[in-house]
Amino acid sequence: MQEKISITLNKGLMQLVDMMRGDVSRSRFIENSLKAGMGLFEAVWIFSNELKKMSIKDFAASHLSQPFGKPLHRHEGFIDMQKDSLDFYDNDMNLLFSVKKSEIRNIKVGYDDKFRRFKHSRGLSPPLHFQMKNRTIYLFVRSSGEIMFKGNNQRFISFLKQ
Repeated sequence: MQEKISITLNKGLMQLVDMMRGDVSRSRFIENSLKAGMGLFEAVWIFSNELKKMSIKDFAASHLSQPFGKPLHRHEGFIDMQKDSLDFYDNDMNLLFSVKKSEIRNIKVGYDDKFRRFKHSRGLSPPLHFQMKNRTIYLFVRSSGEIMFKGNNQRFISFLKQ
């Protein structure tokens, strides 16, 4: 659901927005800036136990949509980086689950024996994966304004390793 809002910016701030936004509309630039400043990432993910349950159709869709489509996934939505946790939301911004940073282990970007390079992707962008609680999650994120979902988003990885 989208809502329209109205904001007032002083002349200096408006000039700064216009200098930085390039070809992007003012409203889109401000929205993207807010999302980026809030630590909000669009994300697609799958848990290791779900890889075994994927259909041929799921595999074909992820292979054929690359490199600009969505990589192999079962879930999509947003991840909000909090000081001590990651909050996972669906596309309607309903909270699905949270994981504390202290529960995150073995952060890696790459393929492994469960999420394999040519079986689960076209090999162009390996997933970010880590263990949390008793399961492994494979995810791809993109910051506001980015085109591709990537496993190696450095801003996201830096936050996890803090």
